[in-house]
Amino acid sequence: MLRHQAAGQALVPALGFAALLAALLLWVVGLGQTITDKIRLQNAADAAAYSAAQWQARALNFQAYTNRAIVANEVAIAQFVSLRSWSQYVQQTLGNTAAVGRYVPPAAATLQALSRGWSAVNSGIQSTLPLIETGISRWNVDVLARTQAIAHQQALIGSAELVPQVARYHDPRIEVASGTRLLQLANAAGWQNRLTARYRRGSGELARVSQLLMDSRDGFSAQRRNNLLFSNPLLKLPKRGGTDLLAERGWRGMDSLSLHINYFFGSTEVPYGWGAAENRVQPVTVRGAHGGSWDDNYRATRTAERALVARTGYAGLPEVRDIVQPQRQQDLRLGYSVHLALPQHRLWTAAREVTPALHLPGGSLLDLGTTLPGDALHALASAEVFFQRPTARTDGRAEYPSLFSPYWQVHLAPVSARTRSLTAPSRGVALDPYAVLP
Repeated sequence: MLRHQAAGQALVPALGFAALLAALLLWVVGLGQTITDKIRLQNAADAAAYSAAQWQARALNFQAYTNRAIVANEVAIAQFVSLRSWSQYVQQTLGNTAAVGRYVPPAAATLQALSRGWSAVNSGIQSTLPLIETGISRWNVDVLARTQAIAHQQALIGSAELVPQVARYHDPRIEVASGTRLLQLANAAGWQNRLTARYRRGSGELARVSQLLMDSRDGFSAQRRNNLLFSNPLLKLPKRGGTDLLAERGWRGMDSLSLHINYFFGSTEVPYGWGAAENRVQPVTVRGAHGGSWDDNYRATRTAERALVARTGYAGLPEVRDIVQPQRQQDLRLGYSVHLALPQHRLWTAAREVTPALHLPGGSLLDLGTTLPGDALHALASAEVFFQRPTARTDGRAEYPSLFSPYWQVHLAPVSARTRSLTAPSRGVALDPYAVLP
């Protein structure tokens, strides 16, 4: 009888123990799911920071390609001006040669035919090339320079829009936390003021660009220089010529040929051929070197200058963007950080879904719920935009950041203490220990 009355008494604690095991199992499963969500959230933050920084790096590379196109187009203008100046010089030289050739009857007819033939060629060159020069110049100023400015401004908008898109792509539950706005403001300040700058005309800011254009000229444009027929202490016939960018406002080409007769007490210059061409936006009072024309053939060059009829289709040197203070040759870098969150109410925690707390025998309470700082999972990530050639230079020299070489790249970077401090309140912590620990 007693045995029958005691039957089933162990069932109650067994059921309680089974319930505890089930709750613990659900809690472990939920914890694993939370860890998975945390990993997914961190991956999303890394991808968002990298994508936003990559957008800005591509914007910098686009501006570098734009600058290169501007340089190529300006050099093309210099080539056309050079051709017009040289053609004018050839016409004048042939005309003078034909005039002298009248006293040599066997050659007179041939020289006159050459002069008339080149005059027709020169007429076509002088009427056609200025239109092309003007079109190229307007394209540089109205299209390329403006497109570069738009790309610079849109980079901030595009990178900011990428962050929520990438986050939602990884998990629709993820949100862009308020701390990201502070981080984007810091990035915008660096993007606008500490990385690149727009260089304006008329204040000397474009001196570096002007020198780059002068250095980029081809041999025909830079220096049309040789000694014709003879050169000795008594007689020489130097040919000089070159095309220069003057005061950011125009390209001018000069060509000259003079006979120099040296006496014991002096010398005489007899101009024989000359030519000049110019395309400008405003009158230019400065003189260029023009391949040594002013130094070696002053009278012929002066004659060419007086006969010069300048074209006014040139729009001026475009105002371009470049890095700030390029003369410092510094290693410029720009960080982009994001703060993403996964709200606690969107987490699937099995133990919490079944019961956030378990009543144990004796009246004690086992809390299986989880309270997260800021009621959410949080993730910080940073990426860095930097300048580096994909391969080393063949001359072994270092190449510093510029907006004339499209070598801007991106990599993930450690989250800085400043980023942790800025986002600490939005992550529900008063002080982030990683922001103060060395």
